[in-house]
Amino acid sequence: MRRQILLTVLLIGFCVTVAAASRAAQDDGFAKFYAQFQAAVKAGDKEKVASMTDFDDFYWEATDALRQVKTREAFLKNYDKMFTPAIKNKIATAKPKKDEKGYYSIEWHTTNTQYGFEFKPEKDGSYKLEGYTVGPY
Repeated sequence: MRRQILLTVLLIGFCVTVAAASRAAQDDGFAKFYAQFQAAVKAGDKEKVASMTDFDDFYWEATDALRQVKTREAFLKNYDKMFTPAIKNKIATAKPKKDEKGYYSIEWHTTNTQYGFEFKPEKDGSYKLEGYTVGPY
């Protein structure tokens, strides 16, 4: 009887350890990044959002004028045009999805148009906002 109890306790302990390790493996740091990104957008912290953006590959497809935003300075100058109340709401409520390359995105659509934000993994394990897409749906 004691042997069965001991075996049961060991088996339960093993299962708990495996489950915890699995959760840790799935947590690639994006959840923390995205929570900080959401908080910065909600607070209107332009500097923080800019620091979370990759300007080497940055794109913003909403309008021709915003497609020209390629630097931190231009980003800060145009922040209020880019992060409209509707976009802030989508960032606050969307559930990011991960693709096979390790990128995360949030997407939504209207009848004819699809919108989305893309976040790219960095070599150091962090993430950056890569851009905002607009296209036909």
